Amino acid sequence: ALGLKAGPLLVAIVGGGGKSSLLFALGKHLPGRVLLTTTTRIFAAQMNRAKQVFTLEDGDWRKHVSEAPGSTLLVGHVAGDRAVGVPIELPSQILDEGRADWVIVEADGSRMRPVKAPAEHEPVIPAETGHVVVMAGIDALFASIEEIAHRPERVADVTGLPMNERLSPEALATLLSTRTGGLKNIPTAAEVSVMLNKVEAPQDMEWAEETAEIILREKRVNRVLAGRLQPTTALWRVWSN
Repeated sequence: ALGLKAGPLLVAIVGGGGKSSLLFALGKHLPGRVLLTTTTRIFAAQMNRAKQVFTLEDGDWRKHVSEAPGSTLLVGHVAGDRAVGVPIELPSQILDEGRADWVIVEADGSRMRPVKAPAEHEPVIPAETGHVVVMAGIDALFASIEEIAHRPERVADVTGLPMNERLSPEALATLLSTRTGGLKNIPTAAEVSVMLNKVEAPQDMEWAEETAEIILREKRVNRVLAGRLQPTTALWRVWSN
């Protein structure tokens, strides 16, 4: 559904509404050696979802990553309830060194909110990224920006709506397909997929289709997907440019 090319490939995930779920889903389903990591931070409890976990504090982490079958999670270190990410240049170095067939990077934070707009320092996407997935939860629709969004003041700026306004499909599409929103800091050569997650009911899919049609007016976006990651469904609807 994502149209991922054969590895080696560096994939970055940004936005809100299920980035970690997609990270671990790709680790489960992609063939070969898959390195999962973050350039920001994830909750330490999420490390339990990985088959194998290493930190940069492990002296032999490069050897372990190279030799581990399947997927491996690499973080910088653990601080309290958060696992701190790796330097931005490291994912591409690992790929260049042939230590993994795929490197999947969670490159943004959203504090478990379904939508966000990035701050000045976000997202943290490696320059060599070949594919970026911009995510949002369809459950953000028709809720007020101040209640549903991470960095609601920035979401309001991007959409042109007051923070107490409800998020419409058109506003969600604008948020995901604007250079100050979902398309911020994406490398020029990278393909772009937008994923609308948490689509569970027929009405959700209708709203997703309406949102996708508007998003695809932005030719920088290659495709829009709609479905759900938890619980898993094998059926995703895909619209493409």
